[in-house]
Amino acid sequence: MDFWSRLIGGSRSTPSSKSLRTYDPVGRLATFKRTCNSLLGIWRTAGSPADETTILQVRSCLERLNAVLGDESRGPAPHPCLLYASTSQIYMTVTKLALTAPQDEALICAAAVFFNNLIDAEVDGIVDSRNFSRALVDLIRRAAITGEEIEIRLVELLFGVANNIRLQPIILPAWFHPKEIEFPDKRQPVAEEKQFAGATRKDDFPLFYLLVDFVHHEGRPGDFARTGLLYIIETASRSRELEKWLIESDLATLMATGLGALYSQLNRNPTESATGNIPSIIALSDEARVEMAVLGSDMDSFLSYLLFWQDTVDHCRSVEVNDTLLDHFEVIFLQQLLYPSLLESSDVEGGSTSAVLTYLCRILEAIDQPELIHRILHFLLASPTAGGETIEIISLKEHMSLSRRKSLDILAAFAVEAAKPSPSLFNLVDLILMSVRSPNQETLVATLRLVTVILRRHHSFVGSLIKTKASPQDCRRMVGALNVELRQLLSLATSIVDDSAVDESFDNYLKDATSILESRLLINLSLDGNCVDGPVKKPLSIQTDDSILKGLLHHLDNFFTNGVVVNLALTEVFASLASSNLVSLDGWLLVEPSNYEYPTATILSPGIMSPEVGVETTCPQTAASGVLPMIRLAYAEPMWPDQNIPLVPAILRKLAQQVERWRREITDFDVLVVARRELLHEDRTRPERVSRQASEPPTNPSSLDRSAQRVESGSPRGRSIRPYDVPDGSTVLSVPRSAIGSPLREPLTRTTPSWTASKPRTEMTEDIRRRLALPLPVSEPVAETTPPGVEAETTTVDGESEPNKAHSVVTLGHVLTNVVILHEFILELTAMVYARASLFQEVGYTGLPTT
Repeated sequence: MDFWSRLIGGSRSTPSSKSLRTYDPVGRLATFKRTCNSLLGIWRTAGSPADETTILQVRSCLERLNAVLGDESRGPAPHPCLLYASTSQIYMTVTKLALTAPQDEALICAAAVFFNNLIDAEVDGIVDSRNFSRALVDLIRRAAITGEEIEIRLVELLFGVANNIRLQPIILPAWFHPKEIEFPDKRQPVAEEKQFAGATRKDDFPLFYLLVDFVHHEGRPGDFARTGLLYIIETASRSRELEKWLIESDLATLMATGLGALYSQLNRNPTESATGNIPSIIALSDEARVEMAVLGSDMDSFLSYLLFWQDTVDHCRSVEVNDTLLDHFEVIFLQQLLYPSLLESSDVEGGSTSAVLTYLCRILEAIDQPELIHRILHFLLASPTAGGETIEIISLKEHMSLSRRKSLDILAAFAVEAAKPSPSLFNLVDLILMSVRSPNQETLVATLRLVTVILRRHHSFVGSLIKTKASPQDCRRMVGALNVELRQLLSLATSIVDDSAVDESFDNYLKDATSILESRLLINLSLDGNCVDGPVKKPLSIQTDDSILKGLLHHLDNFFTNGVVVNLALTEVFASLASSNLVSLDGWLLVEPSNYEYPTATILSPGIMSPEVGVETTCPQTAASGVLPMIRLAYAEPMWPDQNIPLVPAILRKLAQQVERWRREITDFDVLVVARRELLHEDRTRPERVSRQASEPPTNPSSLDRSAQRVESGSPRGRSIRPYDVPDGSTVLSVPRSAIGSPLREPLTRTTPSWTASKPRTEMTEDIRRRLALPLPVSEPVAETTPPGVEAETTTVDGESEPNKAHSVVTLGHVLTNVVILHEFILELTAMVYARASLFQEVGYTGLPTT
């Protein structure tokens, strides 16, 4: 085919593209006219369908026309060839000839290039011509699209026109010529399909429907189509007639049903067993078999279309068009598809609960458009601040246009006809609570990740997810109290893992915490305390009897027997909760300030308010010198009884006690823990990693030697974290050590295991390998106290039995990995508390709360 094309082109002695550039405008115009006359002659004599010779002739003529137009576009005005194309309307002949062989890709491509040259020229009488629009629409409608290249060419034409309409709305009438639509009388029965479909009016705006046909496509065709449709919708704010047509048409219906169709294609069991090169943090545990979510290209297509929804809502300047789109999104996608899929999911073996929760997690990860998030989470969480169903806005109808009211009536009628169970009976909170108690690890991990996404990316909904209550008027703690809280948290971490590089680790976590918390400050606290999606005036306190919180605490209590994947997801939930500026840390992570107990001598110092008595004891003689006592009180370190220990630190202390028991039973426990930690840290930075079996020890003995040397050296456990040290010359009364753990300032004085000096390295490594695979019983820690909200293993939560432990016995290697995770988790929480104190101004020098 290419040979005959070149032969025919050469036999006509047609000037090449290079030689055309030497012609003056008059010569170019003459060549252009001759080629156009040749096309007209071929049209008069050609049959339908065209034979091969005719196709070659038409293609040759189009290539010459494109060469001339390309040469002219690179030169200065005037552009006589483009003007001649406009006045002669040669594009109509091009379309007719191209459609005599709609299956010939080369011919259709040449015609598409010709139209693209005309669109880019922006010459009067072309893009603003109704004949041009008819010719281009006919070409795209009737061309047989069989390859990606031709598809890109044709959709690019639609995009070019949409871009011109956006830049010059005056040309819109050439492409958009609506007719009045008769809405059905509400008193007359109308078929459900007709009610819901809206007004399909392809003859009114064929360009619009052609773009809609391609928005689901992948790659560049879909990108061109979605962007072009965005331009059309954006133009509605400058054309009242187009705005009215978009509201009355089936735009919103097509977009919502298209999104629903892509969601329906997603696999409800998208997990498969992953073996081989799995992360070492998992391989070095008892989880040799890991279920990994395999979402595939279907999920990519769905998320691409969901992002198109987000872009549409962002770019649409018409409030009524936006509301129409959001209403259809809620009724068609949320009520009829997403919510039922959550409701109908099962948690049995191979069930779909983990799948649908993963899909919802990906949805909430992908979008951040406030209106879409508001619709999704308010509906699924049945938030009490939603004020009822979004679609029920009858009281606002008097402010709407007639088109908007009619569209809303039709949609509301359909919603009633297709009514399904409401989230007011069973909502996302109920599903999360059930899934948190699930013995299925895939379901549990998917649930924890979903909760993390809500808390981290959309944390203004935390009040709808977890029970909260109003915080006290003054919830700030004093500097000395913060120092004690930080020191006790860090003492827990250093009592679990002895690490001389704890300063560096803490600094890294502090940088991460600061970055996360700074992003939270984007949600400004309003003066009146009103917010669409959550509390904003002051942080809310979490109720310790919340069922979801109790389920999370139960899994934290079983930390050493949990799977590694579960623990990674669980610690992320608590870290995300601690990072929210809308949630107070008091009661679950830090002690309630009202429960602090200060030494009487400090409390009753001159010039200080007594929190116990509530009266000021200022003496006139000491009023001028009352600053120093105030500073002393600010740095005073309080105590608190064991029953006031917060929920999370109480469990962390129990876990630390279990580690201490293992340390007494296993003489080289510290060496094994530090070696495991070094191995995991080295693996994270290693470019190539070799897969290991579960519970396999490190293959590099040097890391074990370095760990042993670190223990032998008796290095300090860490640094004393006192973020606001007392100024020089001031004194702070000493406070007895809390029962939670020893201060960081104490050095480590444990003995070195005797085998490190007596056994050869190879024999020692082989011995460790065997020992790591041995079972290690995890005894139930004996807590000194049971904090409020934390129940024993034999109790129930909300009348239902809590799930049994996943393992009664685990291997030593599995425990070592979880010990390292626990150590890092406590450091992360400590860094979050430290960063919050300054960024969120949660620490002060005055305003000691009264009791």
